[in-house]
Amino acid sequence: MLFTTDLISLAVKKLVESYSYDSSSKTSIELSEEATKAEIESRILLSGAKVEQELAIARRIDSAEEVEIEEYYDNSGKGNLGVTTDGSSISAGLGGEGRKVTKRIIKFKGYAPIIQSDEQ
Repeated sequence: MLFTTDLISLAVKKLVESYSYDSSSKTSIELSEEATKAEIESRILLSGAKVEQELAIARRIDSAEEVEIEEYYDNSGKGNLGVTTDGSSISAGLGGEGRKVTKRIIKFKGYAPIIQSDEQ
């Protein structure tokens, strides 16, 4: 069985191989389209990797005797754009503010085998 990282590296390798070409024979429009397609495919692969990671964590939570999870997430941002005039002059301003707090600690202790029963 391949691990998730092996699957991701294999997918990335195949993605790179599928886009290896002689760039001199391509027009800029074709190159742009292929770059957009590659970016979309890489986003899909990243999403799949995140899902696999969460599934692996969930499986480990099921089999652990003790689990300690500590998560913090805060992604916020503000932006503004302004234009003012007094009749003889024009002034414009642009401002932005961003904040990102991310902390994720998951600790597993012990191993408790999962027992499945057919009782309903």
